[in-house]
Amino acid sequence: MAQYANLKDYFQNEHIKRIQEAISDYLKDDAQITEAVICSLVCTNDDADYNAEFDLGVSVKNVGVTETADLNFIVTVRGNLEQRFRDIHVKDVRRVASDMFPEDDILNQFILPKIPEDKVEDIGNDLYGFCAYTGLFKYYKMYIEKLVSDGLIYFAPLPNNCLGRVILSETDVEIIKNVQTAYGLKPKECYIRAAHGTILLSYNKYAKEMDGGLRVTVAHELVHTLFHDRFLKLLQLLGEEKVDLHSSTEPLALDENMTDIQKALCIAEWQADVLAMRLAIPECTVNDSLDKAVSIVKSREPEVKNRADRLRKVLIELSRIYGVSCYVIKERMRQLGYDYVEGTFIMYDGKEVSPFTFSQDTLKDNETFIIERDDYEQLLRKNEEFAELINSGMYIYLGYVVCLFSARYVDFVSKNDIVEISLTEYAREHADECLIKFRYRSIASADYIYPYQVTLYLNKVPDYNEVVVESFELCEEDMGLSLKTIDLIKRYNDECNALKGEQKSSLANTIIYYMKKKTIDDNELAKKTRLKPAAIRKILSGETKNPDLRNVMAICIAFELSMTESYDMFMKLPIKYNIMEDTLQNRAYRFIIENQYSDLDECNKILRCFNQDELPYHRGQ
Repeated sequence: MAQYANLKDYFQNEHIKRIQEAISDYLKDDAQITEAVICSLVCTNDDADYNAEFDLGVSVKNVGVTETADLNFIVTVRGNLEQRFRDIHVKDVRRVASDMFPEDDILNQFILPKIPEDKVEDIGNDLYGFCAYTGLFKYYKMYIEKLVSDGLIYFAPLPNNCLGRVILSETDVEIIKNVQTAYGLKPKECYIRAAHGTILLSYNKYAKEMDGGLRVTVAHELVHTLFHDRFLKLLQLLGEEKVDLHSSTEPLALDENMTDIQKALCIAEWQADVLAMRLAIPECTVNDSLDKAVSIVKSREPEVKNRADRLRKVLIELSRIYGVSCYVIKERMRQLGYDYVEGTFIMYDGKEVSPFTFSQDTLKDNETFIIERDDYEQLLRKNEEFAELINSGMYIYLGYVVCLFSARYVDFVSKNDIVEISLTEYAREHADECLIKFRYRSIASADYIYPYQVTLYLNKVPDYNEVVVESFELCEEDMGLSLKTIDLIKRYNDECNALKGEQKSSLANTIIYYMKKKTIDDNELAKKTRLKPAAIRKILSGETKNPDLRNVMAICIAFELSMTESYDMFMKLPIKYNIMEDTLQNRAYRFIIENQYSDLDECNKILRCFNQDELPYHRGQ
């Protein structure tokens, strides 16, 4: 248990007398003061030698003749953290109103560095520069062997939920070393006296399983030792002699019921998490590494033609350059704005699916083409627009993406009596043409990036679907299609399917179907077409086996059929007639059908313009 809750509490208990004397000197005995209370604390400056300066908002009681009033001051103090502030002295005192007190927070109370969002990559590059200069990197890969040989890293039997740990103060710790025996190297448990800053890594995770996230976890712990050095020393000052920081596989969440030290530890863990990727895979090295990886793939495997397959191989080479897993390299590249890596290393139904790619800058940070089944089904239940789109038959869910249902984009392959659905070679290179884009609800950002709830992805496959799907966007090929248009397409498909039904298996059956649908008898149809009733009955009975084209056209006009239905009527003739063949008669008929003319007199005027016979045709009825 810490002796002090925070730095403000420490100054209140250890140095308040000196602060109160400085205020008395400022007042020059004009007032008698008592009960000095430090209300706020802000760190205004700290340097590489651990010298730190603070503005303290101090309230004191002014004991007068008849009443007691509060006086408020900002007191500037300076001291050396490494000397445990034994040299603390007051630099300045100025009187202010109480509302002029500086606002303090957890960062100030524990000398935790701020991480402005637009500076994260720069900080990571600086950390890498320092580590590379001190020999902790070999080329662009973190030099684990040196860290081990220099005694900065040990493997230890840590709890299952703990990937790594930094020792805060000198203590005895249990480690596992590989010892040479007659049967080869064997693990052996032993104890060492670990100094401040010693890094312990999970033996099971990294020495036994050889997990690909090793360097990210080491980077996480190095951030603590390099970036949080003042914080670690401050914790010791506050009396937390047995506290250590650790990289955990479990989510971190700030809770208002936490002590200030617990909140500070939580923020420090998250800061180390944010910077770990930036240290393990520094932004300043990626362009050079990417060029190298592309060159390797081109020279070694020139036969790989599909862009998505080449990209996957390039990412594998990048993972070798940095000594991390493919999933880590994918997440880092996505983080750096290389959105086209999104379709690589996707696991579905226990195996990796073929990769896909697309044009750069297609996706924003909170957008993806990938949607897991639970999120897909939830969106179907909650979003009527999405449900209508899927029910229209325009799109198909492949288990990890939703694709435009077209032979151009979707393949059906039968393997061992099981039909597998996959993206075509073309779709895998042009995913933005055919896949629906999903937007996930993102965590609200602040001026500095330490939100109240952060989920760690270190050392496990990144999970793109940890938050709720907020909206979706149609693929590039469908861009601009309204649901009204999509509904028309659905009706068109339904109409085409209906035309193949038994009710419309022949010309006579098709005419009878439309007569029932439009409640027209043979006499009324004869009137509308200007054919004799006997002629209509002969067509319906099948006695007239091959009606004249002009009379079929007259029937289409009488029923006011759609273009699809009219073309189908001609196809139902015993000798199938191709109305799409380029003749003057067909042009005239197509013009009438496609423009939906339904008045027979007007249609005949149009036919005369095309130099075609009027409707209907009577001879030989």
